[in-house]
Amino acid sequence: MTKIKVSGSILLSCFILFSANAPVLAATSVQHSGHKSQKAVPSNTASNASSSSSGANLNPGTLLLPLTPKIDNSVGLEPGEAVKHELIPVGPDSKTPMLSEEIDIEEQEGAKDELSISSEINEDTTLKGTVQLIADDTEFDQEKNTFLGTGNAVCIIAGQDSKLEADMILYDQNSDMIDARGNVRIYRDGQVTTGSAFKFDVNKEEYLITSPDTAINGTTIVAKRMLGANDGLRFSKGNMTMSKPFYYARQQNIVGMPGVFDDMWKIKAHPEAYLPAKPSFKFKADKMVYEKYKEEGNLTIFGGRMMFGKKDKFGVPLGKFTATVDKESNNVVFPITPSLGNNLQIGGVHLGPSFNKIVGKGVLSWSPMLQFGGKTLDGSSTNSGIGLSGRASYTSKRLMTNVAAGSVNNLLVADLHYKINDHMKFQSGINRYLDDGMFGFRRARLAAEVVDGHIYQNVPYMSSVTWRNSAGWFQDNPQLVNQSADYAKLFGGTQTSKVMPSGFKIQTQMQFATKPVFAIGDDKYGMRGFLYGGVAARAYSSGDASLIGQLGPVLDVRLNRLRLQANYNQSAVRGDSPFVFDQFIQGTRSMNLMGDLKVHKYLTIGAGAGYNLTNSLFFSRTVSAAIGPEDFKVILSREMVRGINRVGFNVMYGSTIPFNKLVLKGNPDHGQLGGI
Repeated sequence: MTKIKVSGSILLSCFILFSANAPVLAATSVQHSGHKSQKAVPSNTASNASSSSSGANLNPGTLLLPLTPKIDNSVGLEPGEAVKHELIPVGPDSKTPMLSEEIDIEEQEGAKDELSISSEINEDTTLKGTVQLIADDTEFDQEKNTFLGTGNAVCIIAGQDSKLEADMILYDQNSDMIDARGNVRIYRDGQVTTGSAFKFDVNKEEYLITSPDTAINGTTIVAKRMLGANDGLRFSKGNMTMSKPFYYARQQNIVGMPGVFDDMWKIKAHPEAYLPAKPSFKFKADKMVYEKYKEEGNLTIFGGRMMFGKKDKFGVPLGKFTATVDKESNNVVFPITPSLGNNLQIGGVHLGPSFNKIVGKGVLSWSPMLQFGGKTLDGSSTNSGIGLSGRASYTSKRLMTNVAAGSVNNLLVADLHYKINDHMKFQSGINRYLDDGMFGFRRARLAAEVVDGHIYQNVPYMSSVTWRNSAGWFQDNPQLVNQSADYAKLFGGTQTSKVMPSGFKIQTQMQFATKPVFAIGDDKYGMRGFLYGGVAARAYSSGDASLIGQLGPVLDVRLNRLRLQANYNQSAVRGDSPFVFDQFIQGTRSMNLMGDLKVHKYLTIGAGAGYNLTNSLFFSRTVSAAIGPEDFKVILSREMVRGINRVGFNVMYGSTIPFNKLVLKGNPDHGQLGGI
């Protein structure tokens, strides 16, 4: 057995040829009529390569062995023509080859058709890449036709943006297999995989990694084994950990629960800091497909189950659902979710399934429902009756639009919100409550306006200052306030007028909250007081205008499980509005009180009230409850003045997701290519 061993930095350059069906890593030996002609590397090669007294420019311990590639154009050699193999210096001072040899190929009938060999790389040679092996020690076994690199071994395939590192890398030219052992690390297309062993079949473009640990876009996949092939990477029996816990929150604007509301925003900003030590549930999946080339909906889960109990004995099937996984956030879209509430404030209670699907860069949802109750616009309905209702929505990072209808009160509601930039948005609606800044949510028959808002937090003595400017067109329907008797009282009673005035409105608002005037205790047991105020100027195309200002103290009390907020507002109103929907209903003197009590870690109850002291009327009354463990809460709310029911869910998950199979696809057509 003949071996050539060179110590030091060893570079093995192996040219790879891909034929029409599969790549072939060419061997250095050719079989002819039972005669094997091997590349005869002289026995003094190692000494010539490592001796500085030979007069060669080769650096000590540097060896380059180019392997002769097969080509796919059937270009052969004439009988007796020689093939040259050259030992080429690769050190920084190398300029010319130092050693060459010739091997005669015997004439054989049909040899030209069976095997074609070229002595150099030219335009007719089809090459897809070059394998380079670098190690502290490299050994070539002529009899076994293998190359072995040990000690900080690195294998690079040019053109594939990939690199293999291991304690030992063995290349067998007979079987076209690359075998790596010990501290295996693979870098490919921006992802890193570690493992204990690696095998790569060049001919089949398949590779196998045992105990793989792969990092992709901040996500970690750990499995028993990974198989790479043309149609993707396949992991078996492992766990997937996402870069950031996902937090699914619906109906965040729950009135009357300041403690729960604050917690929701904190969790949304930093969900990893609020994960419970022991999660109340666990996701499991039969199969997962991760299409990392997608921006939205890149993770699809098949056969998902939501497991509860200490030993995951109880499971709720989830079927197929989709998630968007990246370094910044994780958004989950379940194909079917329950829809319960009053359906864009149509009135009554609406119940049914919601079907959700990722379309483009957003989520399309539609929901057929039953409607129970709901007053008509003239206020004559007694809030009874059963009918049909429905809703369709589309939500993306910039666009949100909804349309809904109910047969009990024959009401259509729709809206459209578009984010123009970080400070400006367009909002419009049909019979829809829209945000009106310091005036809360107001409901016009038709509305379309552009809103520009800025929040300043560096103003001296101020905690925050909000400046809001808007301009748009509106049409009023006075009967919209008849959705409840209590709400209609704030506008002078049941509205019977069918006159629907319209016109343009521009307004500017400024709201502010001072830094605490006094503070006692801490966030667990303490009390703080500050001032809140605002001013708004409005002008209408009808010639009407109004100026409104308000100012008052706010008291924030924290008593461990109890959180209370109370404020008094003194207001001044000058001028009037031509529309009913944006009348100032708080009065010149008003009070607000809200609070929540954490009865148990599974239950928090809350209540809130806004009272117009001038007219002795409530402009809001709310009761709420948050039910469930820390990572899975159901939020229930009833706003009694307007008759609005809300149902929300807060789901947080940061544990691993066990799977039986996971497929990683890097390309929409043929997935992750083979190779390293």
